[in-house]
Amino acid sequence: RLGYFETVDVETPAVPGTNDQVDVVYNVKETTSGSFTFGLGYSQSYGLTASTELSQNNFLGSGNRAAVSAARSSYQEKYGFSFVNPYFTDDGVSLGYNLSWSQIDYSDYNTAYYATTNASAKAILGLPITENDTISLSLGIDSNQVSTYSGYTPQAIIDYIDAIGQRTFHAWRGELGWARDTRNDYFMPTNGLYQRVSAELALPGSTAEYYKLNYEFSKYWPLGSAVVLNTRLDLGYGDSYGKSATRNLCYSDADTAPSDPCSESSADYVKTVTASGLPFYENFYAGGTRSVRGFTDNTLGPRSEATYYYSDGQPLGGSLKTTGALELYFPKLFKSNAARVSAFMDVGNVFDGVDNFQTSELRASAGVALLWRAPVGPISISYAFPLRKQDGDEIERLQFTFGGGF
Repeated sequence: RLGYFETVDVETPAVPGTNDQVDVVYNVKETTSGSFTFGLGYSQSYGLTASTELSQNNFLGSGNRAAVSAARSSYQEKYGFSFVNPYFTDDGVSLGYNLSWSQIDYSDYNTAYYATTNASAKAILGLPITENDTISLSLGIDSNQVSTYSGYTPQAIIDYIDAIGQRTFHAWRGELGWARDTRNDYFMPTNGLYQRVSAELALPGSTAEYYKLNYEFSKYWPLGSAVVLNTRLDLGYGDSYGKSATRNLCYSDADTAPSDPCSESSADYVKTVTASGLPFYENFYAGGTRSVRGFTDNTLGPRSEATYYYSDGQPLGGSLKTTGALELYFPKLFKSNAARVSAFMDVGNVFDGVDNFQTSELRASAGVALLWRAPVGPISISYAFPLRKQDGDEIERLQFTFGGGF
């Protein structure tokens, strides 16, 4: 379950001269503690991805984990550094640090047309409660600069930024989480449960003050030696707190300055804009290989108004996420722990707030999938039939991703 071993075999030979005692013997094959990885991946939605990472799980013999990484694809450029001391105290309290910088063009990510440049730093404290339960606490700071494009970016996003009055969003973030993990295997579990509850808060003084709540649940039910049922649920909700930001906008041209102050009675008054709710760059998304298969990645849920360039609008995501799945795994079809076949049914969507949730808007699909930990990296292939869809949904029955290291 730790992911430190390639194989684990358990033997229980009888203790010589006794009839009620056995020895428990573990034979393990360790994976490498350090690696330099160059990775190549491909997704139908995001194209080719290249990445490199230098990591060491036993840095200088200390037991600490350190890593530096870089990744580049059609929609993002990202660099990161992380360090974790898993035994900051003798009781198993862990302490970690993350630093990252990224540029992301969301127009190539099947979402609304805008781009961000983000720099962040975070400290994470982990407190084990039992063998299976952990509480985590993190505190971080980040700066997120948003770029919009006239004629392409949805008006709702432009209005939100105009109401704030700046394009760079600074945030102090705090997160508290609890997780329980009783799964019997790190890569291919066949029994056990994983669930996590977390609450994230953009602290007072941040450019946008908001909170996000998440709940993840996954349980594996052995129905026999050849069939395992996995039930999954993923819920998320976010909203702003405090006062909404409101501004009046007045028109100006090259020769005339706008009215200052700008009011509804000003001759050049255009409109009043308000920034409230979960910021657009924190919205949840659904559809694709990691949520509701059979639908194109990130395309479910609310969409923007139609524009000259996007007649069907653009996916905006939502502040409420509701996705789940039932999946039957058949571990005996391959005599290997590196591959498994499954049959699944996915359900879910994202909504613009709790008040807009409607069960009739939930999408559903069913299909089959193959997951293979190939020598070139994990390969995932699925073929799904949408069971519940609506006009305008972007269907993608065959979906696959692969990524690997050398």
